[in-house]
Amino acid sequence: MSRGRRATFPPQPEAPDKSTVTAVIVADPRRFAVRVDTGGEIIVDLSSWSNPSFVAEIAPLMRERIRQMGPTPIGRSVQRKVLNLRRFWSFLDDRKIVPHGLGDITVELINDYETWLEQNAGSRLFQRHLLAALISVLRIAVEDRPGALTPDVVSRLRYLGHGDSGGSRPRDAYSSGIAEALRAAARAQIIEARQRIALGDDVPLPPPGMDTCARLRVHHDVVIAEIVRSGQIETRHPAFKRFVNLAAYRKVDRRIEVPHRGFHLTPIDLAAFMTLLSLETGMEMECLVRLKADCLRNPTKGYVEIEYYKRRARGSEWKRLRVRDGSSATPGGLVRMAIALTERARRHTGSDRLWVLWTIDGLRPANEEGGQGIATFVDRYHLVDDDGAPLRLRLSRLRKTHKAEWYRRTNGQLEQFAVGHSIGVAARHYADIPALRHVHEQTLAAAFHDALDAALKPRIATSERKDLVVERQEPPPATEEQDVWLARCGGFYESLFTEAGKPCPTPFWGASNARMP
Repeated sequence: MSRGRRATFPPQPEAPDKSTVTAVIVADPRRFAVRVDTGGEIIVDLSSWSNPSFVAEIAPLMRERIRQMGPTPIGRSVQRKVLNLRRFWSFLDDRKIVPHGLGDITVELINDYETWLEQNAGSRLFQRHLLAALISVLRIAVEDRPGALTPDVVSRLRYLGHGDSGGSRPRDAYSSGIAEALRAAARAQIIEARQRIALGDDVPLPPPGMDTCARLRVHHDVVIAEIVRSGQIETRHPAFKRFVNLAAYRKVDRRIEVPHRGFHLTPIDLAAFMTLLSLETGMEMECLVRLKADCLRNPTKGYVEIEYYKRRARGSEWKRLRVRDGSSATPGGLVRMAIALTERARRHTGSDRLWVLWTIDGLRPANEEGGQGIATFVDRYHLVDDDGAPLRLRLSRLRKTHKAEWYRRTNGQLEQFAVGHSIGVAARHYADIPALRHVHEQTLAAAFHDALDAALKPRIATSERKDLVVERQEPPPATEEQDVWLARCGGFYESLFTEAGKPCPTPFWGASNARMP
């Protein structure tokens, strides 16, 4: 039996010297990260707000409020929540109020903030949005920190504000003239992108002036080779610096976007695709921007389904829209062209999104706003509004424009017009808009003219029964008791044009011609 080894133990750490100060890194609760729908993170930093002790108590509540928005909220929605809550701190700074904690929140303070918003925050509906940011955070404090707020404040948190909450003004559609100009400009830009971008493993042709110098062409080819290899090139890359120096001497366009335009979509191309697809399909802009590269489904007989994700449709987010398919003049053909033009960009980024484009920040998927390149698009094609001023293009109004055109095409039949909505929602949000007001007024005018023509058209009725042929009599003289027209007409057999018990010989629209007192 062998003898074991002597056991050894690590030395015991010496007691720390009390005179030594230990550096401890403490996380600031006023600054935290939020994972958003794009897969990245955004930093919510409240450390610059005034009243730091009060902010330190509100920040965890704000973090919980953002968590309640979903596992991966939209980045701009998070930023909007923070900005709306920031308005309360603007009120505190303006009134020089210094709360030190949740216990300093009173009913008078909340009501004073509501009054301040009425004077400094625009429309009534926007005031409610700002007030709701504070109320929603304080409601979380009621659940997570019982007793932190007084009973009076808890009762005040049951409602947002006093009085009418106001109503939003619906987005209006663009006129038919502006819609046609947008279609023409978008198609021209898309054709230009298709002719410019090299597909597959091809290389675009060099820009004009590149063959004037052999060395310049060599440096340009090195830049192109780097873009082929890695998908893009940066301004600080040595090959691009050499190209820029020689191109400046030869007075050749040396902007960073010039070599990338032959490989990838640019912001102005994205604006054109978004504009044309929204006008042709009527899809929501946030759904168009987030399309996947494999969004086309079930192609058959000149039609195809576009599969898209709608975050607002809770419980049924994934939807499909059946559209025409064929040439580039159809929605399906436009999506197929976009898939081909962005294939190289997806290969280098590894993204499954349809819209991957080159911007000044490099290759990346389009963000949720989809508004890049709008100003450039409007300026390049000299788009103007109905008054001749430069057009303020808002992509959110294109869906309304498509719906307005479909409303005219279906002659206002809501059963055919309400596609993807209930009849009530379609009538309130897409039919009752200023762009269609003249259609409704013309319809009413035509209906009144038809009714008037029918009323004034003479009709001769014959009957074999003599008791039904009533001789027209003059109406009885008006008295002081007759203060409302037709007040003395009690019914079909109690007419003021004949004796009681006999049928009225005058149609109801002719009774309006009765003499008034």
